[in-house]
Amino acid sequence: MAAFDDSTNPELGGACNRLAAWVEPLPAGAVIDDRSGLTEQDLALILRHLHATRQDGSNHTSDAGDSSRSPGRPSVPITARD
Repeated sequence: MAAFDDSTNPELGGACNRLAAWVEPLPAGAVIDDRSGLTEQDLALILRHLHATRQDGSNHTSDAGDSSRSPGRPSVPITARD
């Protein structure tokens, strides 16, 4: 998996790669922490945002009206599943 290897912050990129490897096998909608309500979907959303901003810190993608995304389970970037 090399989804975050081109990050301008190698330490953050490495941490994101490790988190993505941990999140990817989780079942859709899995609750990570009952107390806070943190779910697999929350972590995947955070990872997608970090992936979109990994090189220059600006978000070049928009979630609003993005019809290119397939319906169903949100996931970390597809490049993470190499």
